[in-house]
Amino acid sequence: MKSLIVVFISFISFTAFACDCPLIQKIDAESLKKYNVVFYGVVDSVSSCNTEGLSIAYFTIEELYKGETEKNIKITFDCSSSCMMSFAKGEKWIIYAVYKKFEVLAAHFCEHTRKYYSDEKQDAYAFTISQQTFEQEKKYLITNLGIQAFVEKNKLNEQQSLLKPHNDQPSGLNKILLLIVSFVVMIIVFLVSRKKKNNKQ
Repeated sequence: MKSLIVVFISFISFTAFACDCPLIQKIDAESLKKYNVVFYGVVDSVSSCNTEGLSIAYFTIEELYKGETEKNIKITFDCSSSCMMSFAKGEKWIIYAVYKKFEVLAAHFCEHTRKYYSDEKQDAYAFTISQQTFEQEKKYLITNLGIQAFVEKNKLNEQQSLLKPHNDQPSGLNKILLLIVSFVVMIIVFLVSRKKKNNKQ
């Protein structure tokens, strides 16, 4: 009991002085709507903090609950402000991510993303927000969202290509036809203008 109190006080003190988060409710069907990708995965590696105060955690997804993605995914996160997050290789997480811009998924400290602790007494999130253990939350996600299939790399690239702005160039034959049409139009314009000039004379 004493250890639980220490963890709880530590968590409250950390969030109070480090990051001013709005009140987070227990995950439910309504709060799940705002996330684009939700999964349970393991951290493979983490990049260094860049000049914008952001870093990237590379994950292998074990269970995909929501969204279309490959098995390997990268998540951008704050690594410099008072709301910074921390990931380390080998850690297990439930990630709730949103697209900040095209192809950039991000997780935030003040949202539902949570880390797995082998000692449940260290999991302050379970006592203060989730009201359920890490494994219980995984079961909740499976029950309500199911486990989704991963997108094949080629298919994902095709989908992303369709979403990107295009600057399609005509084929070789089309280019020749366009040149011929342009040349004919120029001749017609020339002849018409010459005829008008001769009529005026």
